[in-house]
Amino acid sequence: MGKLSGVQVINPYQPGCSPEESLGLRRKGMTADVMIASSNAVTLDGRLVNLDGMGNRVAAMTFGPKKVISVVGMNKVVPDLESAMARVKHYGGPVNTMRLGLNNPCAETELCTDCSSAQRICNMWSIIEGHRIKDRIHVKLAGENLGY
Repeated sequence: MGKLSGVQVINPYQPGCSPEESLGLRRKGMTADVMIASSNAVTLDGRLVNLDGMGNRVAAMTFGPKKVISVVGMNKVVPDLESAMARVKHYGGPVNTMRLGLNNPCAETELCTDCSSAQRICNMWSIIEGHRIKDRIHVKLAGENLGY
């Protein structure tokens, strides 16, 4: 955790963080004032489609922090829900698995095999179509390709 001009940054992925510390920081993130994240895909009609391994990101996006800012690259904008789910499962999942250096089938084949690996990062889906709290979720489209 670092401080930035009076702002406390909660980063469960910081180098040297033990698995127990990371889990504690993920829980702490659920009560943050603001969450900055991204979505795995955004449909043309505005649905945010996400797939998580631990679930802390999708849980916080749906309920927890007072504000959620999702910064999304244009490479993640897709026509419809079917395209979004295919993009996430068959591109984003394998690429992120390889980036994280995890040992599961999609890291080897670069294709999702619906594995049951202990290191699987595709465990919890969320599809956000809106929110009952007005202006809680903000989507910022970046005019470039960002992330997977």
